[in-house]
Amino acid sequence: MSSDVVLATEKVTQGYGGPDVLRGVDLELRAGEGLALLGPNGAGKSTLLRLLAGLHKPRKGSISLRGRPFDPSDPDHRRSVGFVSHESFSYEALSAPENLRLAAKLYGLTKTESDITTLLGDLGLGWASKRPVREFSRGMGQRLSLARALLHDPPILLLDEPFSGLDPSGIESLSELLAARRRGGCAILMTSHDLSHLAPVATRLAWLHRGRALDTELDPADIPSVEAAYRERFAGAAR
Repeated sequence: MSSDVVLATEKVTQGYGGPDVLRGVDLELRAGEGLALLGPNGAGKSTLLRLLAGLHKPRKGSISLRGRPFDPSDPDHRRSVGFVSHESFSYEALSAPENLRLAAKLYGLTKTESDITTLLGDLGLGWASKRPVREFSRGMGQRLSLARALLHDPPILLLDEPFSGLDPSGIESLSELLAARRRGGCAILMTSHDLSHLAPVATRLAWLHRGRALDTELDPADIPSVEAAYRERFAGAAR
């Protein structure tokens, strides 16, 4: 394994009682890389990211973090990963700052009010700091999920449809923020059905097809070619 590989899977297999969704996934994520994982609905993208975040254990295979077995119970390992999923994991009765303060305590972080205010401002939530999360729109909830994932400055980000629910301004701001993080050495693994959103952040593309991850030589910035290849590979599959 290359020394710059920060997260890797070997023959990871997972299912839910029926046919396996993941069937021996081999994948490597390197520092400073933006890996866009593409595939239709049901391909197992969310399942894979949840495994990599430590929310579940694979039925078979292994996950390693910097060459060591990934242990979700290890605080250092948990602090290495920031995760955004389709679930908000936020407490709806609390405000955005209160949610971040609680997350900071869970991570064992010392964060000042200025740190939290700055992060919420960067993600366009500064104006809503006193509102309970139950009053948030879908896009606002997504911004809070992103804030929580970035709170501990993790070297690895796992982002499942991170642009979902965001308006054009939010998409542009998030793309710039993620691209800056990647250039600073953060490793980013992300999924999205809108390839144009991935292009500013992605440095590499891979398909998740028939339960396996397959690297491509496609240029993430060449969106027409990527879309054509996607249609050809997944012809007939529901998006």
